[in-house]
Amino acid sequence: MSGMKEVMLTLIGPDKKGIVARMAAVVESQGGNWLDSRMIRMGGYFSGILRIALPEDQISTFGGEVFRFMKEVGYQYSIQPAELEEASCGDVVDLELSGHDQPGIVHAIFDAFQASGVNVEELSTGLKAAPWSGTPVFEAKARLGLPDSVSVDALQENLESVANDVMVELKIK
Repeated sequence: MSGMKEVMLTLIGPDKKGIVARMAAVVESQGGNWLDSRMIRMGGYFSGILRIALPEDQISTFGGEVFRFMKEVGYQYSIQPAELEEASCGDVVDLELSGHDQPGIVHAIFDAFQASGVNVEELSTGLKAAPWSGTPVFEAKARLGLPDSVSVDALQENLESVANDVMVELKIK
């Protein structure tokens, strides 16, 4: 888009109905285009990250409108210039992990990713009750960018040894 600049807007605050609709109205009122977003309600709070394209001459006005809106609803926020995304170097894979909840699961798995140079592009975690016993089961879903030097098979092999240590099941697609 010619004459447009992209910004990233992050926000968090107590969950209130209508926040997304009102934020969309602020974007539209400034001539912006809502490109991407991820939003979630968790623990009574609402959090989001948005990528927005704005006319270059509206960026400071947009900041003022966001400030007024966020102050009114009691939210914290940040506006940053969007950086160009790097081209993916290797494969992108999806990981699903589940196991008995215990401290250290996330650290063990993601420490292994860091050691291999794997980039976590998206992550969702949570607890749910096991159907047979009601005990907490930890679940994670992640989208991972693999460097050219790491094959899917090598990642699977490395993770299986970690998974055995923390007693979780994992699937890589």
